Amino acid sequence: MDYQPNTVTLTTILKGLCLSGSVEKAVRFHDRVLAHGFHFNQVTYGTLINGLCKSGHTSAAIQVLRNIPRYGIAPDVFMYNAIIDSLCKDTLVSQAFHLFSEMLAKGISPDVITYGSLIFGLCLEENVLAVMTKRGVKPDVVTYNSLMDGLCKGGRLVVAKEIFQDLSVKGYPPNVRTYTIMINGLCREGLFEEALALLSEMEHNGCLPNAVTFETVIRALFEKDENDMAEKLLREMVARGLLKRH
Repeated sequence: MDYQPNTVTLTTILKGLCLSGSVEKAVRFHDRVLAHGFHFNQVTYGTLINGLCKSGHTSAAIQVLRNIPRYGIAPDVFMYNAIIDSLCKDTLVSQAFHLFSEMLAKGISPDVITYGSLIFGLCLEENVLAVMTKRGVKPDVVTYNSLMDGLCKGGRLVVAKEIFQDLSVKGYPPNVRTYTIMINGLCREGLFEEALALLSEMEHNGCLPNAVTFETVIRALFEKDENDMAEKLLREMVARGLLKRH
C-alpha cells in the first residue's frame, strides 16, 4: 500500500523548510501539495505566513492571508500578529493598523503581542494603550518594554523615562530587558553617568545585568572614546563570567 502523508507530516516538512530559511522552497512545496489534492490546516498556514514575514516577504504573507479562505481556512490572531509585527518593523504602520482594523471587523481579538507590535511601530502611548484598556487587554511588562524601546529609538527618551519611573507604581517591576532598553536609550543620548547609575540601581534592586546590558554600555563608551570606563566594565564582564575568553 502506498504511503499517504497526512497534514501533520506535510506541516512538519513545511515548517522545517521555513526554519532553515528556505522559504521559497516552502512556498513551492505548498503549491505542489495542493496540486496533488492534499490540504493544509490553520497551523500550516500560520507557519508559512510567519516564515514569509521573518524572511522579509511580508507582501507574500499578506497574499497567503488573503487566499486561505478559499481553502476553507480562517485566519487567526497568530497570522495577523506575524504580519502586523513585520509591517511595524518595516515602519509600514498605516498598513499594520489597516490589518488591525480588519481583525476587529472579523471578530478576531487582538492580544498583548498585537498591541506590543503596534506600540513599537507607533510609540503613541495614548492611542494604543487606550485601545488595549477599552478592549479589556491588560498590558504587561513586555508591552511597556516595546513602548519604551520604540520611544527611545524615536528620540523620545524623556517620555520613556517617565513611563519607566511609573512601572513599579503600576505593579510592573522592571526586568533585565527593561533596564537594558533604558540604559541603551541613555547611552544613545550620551548620558553615560545616568546610564551607569541605572546599571548600579538595577543590581541594587536585585536585577542582575546580563551580557547584553554590559555590551550596550561598553559599545557606547568606546564609540565616545570613553575607553578607560569601557575597559573597566569589560574586565568586570570577564570577572562575572559574562564574557568568554578565547
